[in-house]
Order: sequence, then structure tokens, then C-alpha cells
Amino acid sequence: MIFQELVLHNFGVYQGRREISLAVEANKPIVLIGALNGGGKTTFLDAMQLALYGKGAKCTGRERVGYHDYLSSMINRNVPPSHGAGVELSFQARAQGHDSTIRVVRTWQQRGQDIRESFEVLRDGIVDAVASDRWQEFVEDFMPSQIADLFFFDGEKIEALADPQRSAALLRVGVHSLLGIDLVEELGHSLQHVEKRKKTSHISGVDRQGIENLQQQIGALQNEKPQLIFKRDAFEKELEAARKHLDNAHEEFRRVGGELFQRRHELLAQKTELTLRRDSVGGKLRDLSATTLPLCFCFGLVGKTIDLARQDENVRVQQTLLSEAEARDKTLVQHLKKVLSDRAVIGEISLFLELDRATRYSQESSASIPLVPVSLLTEFNEGELERLSNDSHSLLDELSDVNERLANVERHLLAMPDDAVILQAQQALDACRVETALLNEKIVAIDTERATLDDKVGRLEQQLNREMERLSQHLLDDDMSIQIVKQSMRARETLAKFRERLLYANLEKLQIGIQSFFQMLLRKRKLVHGISIDPESFQLSVLSEAGQVVPAHRLSAGERQLLAVATLWALAHASGRHLPAVIDTPLSRLDSRHRETLVKHYFPFASHQVILLSTDKEVVGEYLDQLEPFLGRRYLIDHDEELGTSKIQEGYFSSNHERSLA
Repeated sequence: MIFQELVLHNFGVYQGRREISLAVEANKPIVLIGALNGGGKTTFLDAMQLALYGKGAKCTGRERVGYHDYLSSMINRNVPPSHGAGVELSFQARAQGHDSTIRVVRTWQQRGQDIRESFEVLRDGIVDAVASDRWQEFVEDFMPSQIADLFFFDGEKIEALADPQRSAALLRVGVHSLLGIDLVEELGHSLQHVEKRKKTSHISGVDRQGIENLQQQIGALQNEKPQLIFKRDAFEKELEAARKHLDNAHEEFRRVGGELFQRRHELLAQKTELTLRRDSVGGKLRDLSATTLPLCFCFGLVGKTIDLARQDENVRVQQTLLSEAEARDKTLVQHLKKVLSDRAVIGEISLFLELDRATRYSQESSASIPLVPVSLLTEFNEGELERLSNDSHSLLDELSDVNERLANVERHLLAMPDDAVILQAQQALDACRVETALLNEKIVAIDTERATLDDKVGRLEQQLNREMERLSQHLLDDDMSIQIVKQSMRARETLAKFRERLLYANLEKLQIGIQSFFQMLLRKRKLVHGISIDPESFQLSVLSEAGQVVPAHRLSAGERQLLAVATLWALAHASGRHLPAVIDTPLSRLDSRHRETLVKHYFPFASHQVILLSTDKEVVGEYLDQLEPFLGRRYLIDHDEELGTSKIQEGYFSSNHERSLA
């Protein structure tokens, strides 16, 4: 299948008739369409899906409104609603054994409060009435709606599929659709209905009425499931949008200083505590300063002073002893003069005493008079002064730390935002939290309702089976009915085994495919040595070289998105269908490194026809140069704000974002 042309008539932002050729050559599979945000890229994607699937199209905003309301909203606002709008899509596909050009034309006009829709299918230019009437069946042969998500997607879908729960849901749908498992399950249900019909074919009127009542109750409950699923999907999308709004509100709250504002009381308490500590440490330093601490500033001089004082004291002692000795010797000589008459002997003794004094006692004089007594100075020994010095340094370090922390707290308090600004941001944040919580509650309520519904269905089915078993002996009154029921039950058992083997065999192939494509896209190839898909939950896991599950936090956000792309790629490849890939804003959620990976290894090889819808911030510059050899067509969507319409012209963004003609 290959798209040939898309026609937009008064559709969305496109006023008038816009025709876009999409045909490409085999060696140049990419159609590149550029537009600024709000220019009409998503509308372009919606038009293609609407043309193919009508009510079943997964268009933007479609989940919140009815189909006719959606069609009415997509009539260009600059034309009267009675003029209506339309979309046409032509494509080449193989049908009835040969290649044909199929063109689907979907138009609608507003008549009063009603919308009148027309639809027809042309095969090779001729209206095909059968295909027009039964298009919902025919389109499944070309592009089944259940796998459309594998071929129509955008950057947001890639980001969403990076969530393991979302990827598991996609894998479940994709595997069941692609491998025909849903057909096997439907066949099993059909056989169950056959058995029930056979068992009830000879039931009496009263018993039949009871059985039918049970079947009607079961059917009525089962009919409620699609509505619940639809509502849940709608709430999921609303929740996804609400979470983005919540993230934005968080970021805005943080930007204006909300987190700092929330710490205001904590900061004030810290300021009080630090101020008290500062005063306490300052008091301790003042107390130390009132002792002998100042002597630490002249530690060397104190030592020298003590030495000089000791020397001076020694001199004074010697002088005192010398004086005492001189007085004693003088007294002795005077006494000898009285008792001895020999003056020579007295002279000898006097000389001896003089020499003895000179030998025994120092004759040095005191060099200085100390200002502090030696007894006081010696109290301040080296250990005491060192202790005082260490204590003072510890207190000074503590004071410096307290002052630094106090200055930091005061800076935060000075930077405290205005209360009104914070209140506005807080109210917006609270509103987003309430919205998110309410949506979560709605989803939980729906899940609870579904669980209750399933429980009711299960109980009714058990009751129905008991009734059927009770009546089975006299109901199966002929061999043919007995054989049909037995063979049907055996067939269902065989189908169950076939389903299980089919699932396991193809899951293994899909795991290998995802691993191969992921390694093509991933720079850290040693990180991934295997992919595992749980056959029950369809949870996808990345395996290390040792066969252990690689935790999600070891994969960056970009790597998880590449894994989502690899999953889409592998599922599309496993479908065996040659279908085009249409990708809106493909690089918007990726960093530069992973953008380059997709541009080099995915876009040129994703399909035989790839339609890229890009902003002026994505496929430009070096990325555009890398895709150049694969570009079959390029277009630029110009939106005129004054006229409120968009035009599609050949060309693309140039380096200065002006239109560059092809």
C-alpha cells in the first residue's frame, strides 16, 4: 500500500481545496512536511485517519465529543457551515489479485443542527458501490484499524510508550491483531455459542425463558464494557494532559520560588538558632580573651621574658650571697687582727677569702628589671598557652561556620518571593493536583465498575453453566447434538493449545525483532543483550548479558523512547504488511543525540513510504542534510493569521526559517 494523494476541502485550518501529492520513488521514500506549531500538521494527520476510518478514527480531541460534533467542528470557520467540508485519500493497494488505485471521498455539510455525511469509494476511477457500503470491512484488508497506531503516531505517543504500562497495552493489541490470536479467541467464543444453542434447542418453554433471561443479562452487562473502556481511554488522555499541566505548574511554582517560600518557617527557625549559636560562641571567645589568651600573640616573647627573669633572679641571688660572704669575711679579718699579731698571715687569709668569693659567686650585674615576677610568669607554661590557642581556634572556626550558614539563610530570606505571586502559583498547582486526583479517582472508579461488571458476568455465566449442565442430559436427546457438543469442546481445547503455541512462538520472534531494532538505534549496544515479553501481562523487559532484567532507571528517558520506537518498528515489521508510516513531530521529545539516531537509522528505513510532519526545530540543519538523499517530496505549510487559513506549497524551511523552494 502506498498513499498517492490527500485532498483537504475546508477542513480545519485549510480553507478551500488543497491537493497534496504523496507518491514517492522506492529509493526516496520520505515525504517531508514542515509547519510551525498550530500551522496544521496534526490536522493533516487527522484528515488521513478520518478518511480511512470515519467514526473509528483516532483524531485529536475526538474522544471528548460525538462524531457529528467533531465533523461540525472541523468545518473551516471562515466558510458557512452549510458549505461543509471533506477529505479525500487515494492510495495504491493490491485488491482482488491485482494492483488498484483506491480513492475514498468523505464529505459532510451542516443542515440546521444536523450533519449530513456522504461517503463513496472509487476503484480505478469507478464508484464501487459494494466497497462504499461495506467500507469498514474493506479497510481492514488494507490497513486494519487495530494496528493503525503502528503506522500513524506522533512524538507524544513515542513518549507515552516509553512508559512500560503503555507499551504493554500496545504489545497486547498488536500481538493479538497481527498474529490472529483475536480470531482464534473469537472462534472459541463462537463454538461456545454453538454448544449453548445445541443445548437449548430442545428446552421447554419455561426452561428456555430462564436460559434466555440469563443470556440477556450477560449480554447486557457485556455491552456495557465498550462504553467503560471508551470512558477510561478518554480519562486516560485527560489524565495525561493533566499530568503535563501539573508538571508545568510544578515548574512554574519552583521558578517563582515556591519551594523556597515553603521553607520560610524552617529558614526563620534556622536563623534564630544560628544567631543564638553565634552569640554563644562570641561570649566564649570574650571569656577566653579576659584570661591570659592575649599572651598567645607574643608566645615567643613570653618565653624569652621567662628566661631573662630567671637569669636576673640568679644574678640577684649571687649578689646577695656575695654580699653576705663579704660581710662575714670582713668580720673574720677584723677578729683575726685582734687575736693575731702577724700581719702577713692576716694578709694571706684576707687574700684567700677574696679569691674564694670570686670563685664561688658570680660578679654579673642584673641586666633588666622584669615587669612581671618570675613566680607569675612561670605559671603560663607552654602547654597551657597551647591549650588556650587551640580552644580559641576551634571557637573561631565554629564562629566562621555559623556566620557563613547564617549569611546563607539570610540570603534565602532576602530572596523570598512576594506572597501574591506565590499564592497565584500555589493555587494553580493545587488546581492541577485536584484535577489529576479527580481523574485518577474516575479511572479507579471505572476499574472498580469493570471489576464489578466482570464479577457479575462471571457469576451469571456460572449460573448459566449450572443450568445447562442440569438440563444437558435430557436436552441432548439425539446422537447428533451430543457429537456436535463433544466435537465443539474438543475443538475449543485444541484452539486453546494452538493459541498458546502460536503466542509463544511469535513472541520469541517479536523479542528478537525488538532487540535487533533497538540495538540499531541504541548507542550503548552492550547495555542490551536480550528482550523479554511476558506472555500474560505483555510487560517488556530489557535483559543484561547475565540474563538479568535491566532496571528502568538505568535507561535514560531518551533510551526508553528509542525502545518504544523499536517496539513500533518491530510490530510493523511483524505485520508483514507494506504500509506507509505517518509520523507527526517525530523528534520533539528527544535530545540531540537520540534525534540523530532516528534520522540516520530509522526514518529512511521505517517503511517504503514515510511521511514526516516536522516543526522548524526538528528536521532542520544537519538532520535535514542527513535525510536529503532519501527525500522524495517536501512541503511547507504556511499559516496566514489574518485570513485564518493554511496553505501547502512545495518547499521547506531554510536556515532562516523562510520558505525554501524545492
